[in-house]
Amino acid sequence: MAACQQMARARGIPQILSLSRSFSGLDPLVVLAQTLGPNRRSGPEDPSYCYLSHRARHGTVRVLGLGSLRRVYLLGEGRFQASQAFLEELQPHLHAEAVGWGSLALPSGSGQERPLCFSRFSFNPVRASASVAQHTCGPAALLVLPEWQIWQEQEPTGSVAEGARTVVRLNLEVMPESDLAVLGTRIHHCFAHMSRLSQQQLPRWELQTPLQVEVNRQGLLARIDKALQAIRSGSLEKVVLAEAVDLPLATPPPIPTLLAYLEQRYADCSVFAFAEGIGRREAWALETSGQGQPAPFPERVFLGASPERLLSVWQGQIQIDALAGSVARGETVSQDQALAQQLLESPKDRQEHQLVVRSVGEALRQVGLKPRIPSQPRLLRLANIQHLQTLIQAEMPPDLHLFDLLAQLHPTAAVGGYPKQAAVDWIEAAEPFDRSGYAAPLGWVDLQGNGEFVVAIRSALIRGDRARLYAGAGIVADSCPEQEVAEIRLKLQSLAQALAIK
Repeated sequence: MAACQQMARARGIPQILSLSRSFSGLDPLVVLAQTLGPNRRSGPEDPSYCYLSHRARHGTVRVLGLGSLRRVYLLGEGRFQASQAFLEELQPHLHAEAVGWGSLALPSGSGQERPLCFSRFSFNPVRASASVAQHTCGPAALLVLPEWQIWQEQEPTGSVAEGARTVVRLNLEVMPESDLAVLGTRIHHCFAHMSRLSQQQLPRWELQTPLQVEVNRQGLLARIDKALQAIRSGSLEKVVLAEAVDLPLATPPPIPTLLAYLEQRYADCSVFAFAEGIGRREAWALETSGQGQPAPFPERVFLGASPERLLSVWQGQIQIDALAGSVARGETVSQDQALAQQLLESPKDRQEHQLVVRSVGEALRQVGLKPRIPSQPRLLRLANIQHLQTLIQAEMPPDLHLFDLLAQLHPTAAVGGYPKQAAVDWIEAAEPFDRSGYAAPLGWVDLQGNGEFVVAIRSALIRGDRARLYAGAGIVADSCPEQEVAEIRLKLQSLAQALAIK
């Protein structure tokens, strides 16, 4: 700390000291539950949080960020370049150090020893900027360096928390005039608090009667028909239509338990949550109770379980999921296999999937990469639906940044359409709601440019006792409107089931 303070005095600006320590049996969602609970005794003053659990090359990663030591809101179409600039400005002033490892040393090349920034983007930066001005939604991009970072790695055969390795990181601002004794006490209290939470478990959930989702069938069919007309005219080859459904909730859902349920129910998906807390100076549209007082829960929680990894960059290796083409799961093994074979042989679904593969390949080649693309898709089987999936890989050159790739990829034909700009323009004109963060990139990035981003689909925006659910379907020339409506309803209902737990 003393060396960090000397640097702050020499440079004339605060420095960030990032201290980490390992724990055995510490569940990130237990930490989140205690932080949000009524008996909260320790934690960041800022109640915002970010969470992502995802598949990785070495197993499963679950990472939680609490509070915000640094936060930046970005508007406009230059958001990806501005995001990279934020990281580059932060890097020379952040100093990471491990303390008290004991017998739990970190493996070489693990992401656990790295401070992370969480990031989420809006689907359309232009519409997001206009909505911010009207106080109706979030920015085009948000980056957060959390105060607390809890990173857990699990082996592929491990259970959610049992035997997993967890690293807690505390990010501290060290100013030229900081009282180092006070900072030392804060460090001690943070790690002591985490030690007390080790080995604790979340309470088991109880499934209630699922909430019923009613889509505007006629309005959705009219938009599908309009999309088919655009495709037949030759202006589009594919466009992805989304639907948003608002649901009243009996009570605000228990978010940590809800995330744990999604992890178990959709084990092959990436589970995410991005919460904006009340009481922050930066909050734009504070929800209030009937008495005109702030409601006693985070203002906005955007969460979901996405089957689609948009971009993974790790030590020079790129992985991207091309995901399109869907069918329901069967009620019996034989029915499930028949539906899977039907999906694999469906000309409509194969065309829809191939457009996504083509759009990703074109995006990578435009920045000089040589993607490795399998000749045939494979099946991704989830709890209630199965998809066609192609894993695309490439080498990451040293002069290219993760945010350069995000700018090139988003939105892929899996969530926008093809050609890209024509589809985005069509969606902007035709959809009666703002997608906000739906179908947009969400994830984490470290200061070396490694990162993991998912496409935020199968998602919901929760505001206290209200929820807006999002889902979509890809429209191509051979699409059957009634089947597309059924697909959207199926995706929405899976989230409605999750919101019914307590």
